[in-house]
Amino acid sequence: MRLLLLLALYFCLQNLSFAAPAASVNEREYHIKAAFIANFVRYTRWDHFAGKRFRFCVSDVEISDIFSSKLANETWFDLKPSFSVVEKYDAQDCDLLFIDKSSAAQWLAHNNDLATDNLLIVSESRGMSQSMSHINFFLADNKLRFEINPSRVASSNLTINASLLRLARITQSEGGGQ
Repeated sequence: MRLLLLLALYFCLQNLSFAAPAASVNEREYHIKAAFIANFVRYTRWDHFAGKRFRFCVSDVEISDIFSSKLANETWFDLKPSFSVVEKYDAQDCDLLFIDKSSAAQWLAHNNDLATDNLLIVSESRGMSQSMSHINFFLADNKLRFEINPSRVASSNLTINASLLRLARITQSEGGGQ
C-alpha cells in the first residue's frame, strides 16, 4: 500500500512538471547568441551606419527583448545600439538584422526586395548563409557554431576580420557566386 501511495505521488509530481507552460523561445540560447553577435559586430567593418545609433533589428518581439536586455549597455563604434522589431520585411534603416528560424521562409520570399548594402544579416536556419544571410548559427555536437559566407559579406560592402573568419565554417552562395 505504501508503495502504491509513493508511486501515485511520483506520477502526480511528474504531471505537474509537464503542466507548467513552456517559454516560446529558449532564453539561455538567445543570451549565448547575443554574446556571439556582440563579437560579430566588433569584428565587422561597416562603410557607414544608418543613423546616430547602431540599429539592431530583429524579426521577433521576444528575441528582440532578450537581445536588448543582454546588449543594451554595449557600445559599438562609439554608437549605442537601439533595438527594433522589423515588420513587413523592411530593414532599410538597420545596421544588423537577425532573422529567427520561425520567420526565415518569409524573409527568403522577400530576399530580392531587401537592400543589403551595409547591412549585416545574421540568421539561425539551415541553408540561410547560402541564400540570404552573411552569418548563420548552427549546432554541431550540441555546440553552437557559426558559418560565414564571405562573398555575401563583400557584396554588402562589409568586411569581416580574418580572426573571425578563422573561427567560422566558410560557406558559398547557391550556385557558387554571390
